[in-house]
Amino acid sequence: MTIKLIKNFGKINSIVLLICVILLILEFAGHRHGEFKIEEFLFFPALFGYISCIIIFKVGVALRSIFMRDEDYYD
Repeated sequence: MTIKLIKNFGKINSIVLLICVILLILEFAGHRHGEFKIEEFLFFPALFGYISCIIIFKVGVALRSIFMRDEDYYD
């Protein structure tokens, strides 16, 4: 069972990596017209998404430490 899971996980990772490589290659194929000058930089959407993801996780961790209740809160 676990060997099958590892094989499927490897296939999914390979497919996602292939899609990422294709999208990075396509970045050179066309010219993007952005609203602002910074949006026209090479690989801007990828970097913006990566940085946004990190910020969302950090904010989530901070909110969890603020709003987290003890295990026996309702007892």
